[in-house]
Amino acid sequence: MKKKLKSGKEVVLKEISIDDMDSCNDLQHICQESDGGISIYGLNKSNTAWIRKGVEGSDDKFIKSLKETEKIELVGLVKSFNSMGE
Repeated sequence: MKKKLKSGKEVVLKEISIDDMDSCNDLQHICQESDGGISIYGLNKSNTAWIRKGVEGSDDKFIKSLKETEKIELVGLVKSFNSMGE
């Protein structure tokens, strides 16, 4: 499925397996710190994994060309495209 990011870049989303979705989700770790705050670890790894698995042609060159806002938007699109009632 073709999508256009807010920046104008066009991407083609791919369906990914449940196992791949689980792998992408499991890269993030949410921890409660001793001071009561919450930290999220592995966010960049998780975002890269979602993009690699869910976007056609998502090699290093493509991923490096993305701004952080584009990565976040793209991960949301990949997740939405692959959610089936979850």
